[in-house]
Amino acid sequence: MFRYKKSSSGGYYMDWEFTILNFIRWNWRSDFLDKLMPIISFLGKGGLIWILLSVVCLFIKKARPFYRSLVCCLLFNLVACNCIIKPIVNRIRPCVMNTTVELLSSVPFDASFPSGHTLFAFAAATTIFIYNKWYGLAAYLFAFVMGFSRLYLYVHFPTDVLMGAIFGVIFAIAAYKVENMLFEKGKPIFRLKARQPKAEQK
Repeated sequence: MFRYKKSSSGGYYMDWEFTILNFIRWNWRSDFLDKLMPIISFLGKGGLIWILLSVVCLFIKKARPFYRSLVCCLLFNLVACNCIIKPIVNRIRPCVMNTTVELLSSVPFDASFPSGHTLFAFAAATTIFIYNKWYGLAAYLFAFVMGFSRLYLYVHFPTDVLMGAIFGVIFAIAAYKVENMLFEKGKPIFRLKARQPKAEQK
């Protein structure tokens, strides 16, 4: 059950992953979700919704600390996910292995593992949760829907989404810790202090 198999296209998968994807495809498809899920997924493309949120927070003085944390989080996750993990694992997407599926969106060009949409959504939700629990819980709900949209669209395996969520939470906490090391009370600790004038010699 938890043993990976290799497809004719060269991709690796576990039987239960296609079982879940096909169950969603055959039992939960509807006209409403066929329209909604691509929209949800589009909002997470390239971290679009989180970039827009950070831009809005940039112009709100009270939200500046959150803005800094969110930007650090997004940059941290961008490097970890897109520049390191995805190229190393280089997993083929389920829609490439099963070409009989009629897709509702275009096939993403990058690797499947982990789900970047899910990773960024859970990372942003974790950062929001650090500052405000209620907003954070709402963001986690949105992140869950984001992950489900990737399964619904048949562009990710369940393990891609699961590990994307786990990595997102871990990387967000790590990014927050690093950010706290670099900044102190909203001011960079590496900013050079102005030299104090020397006391006049008597």
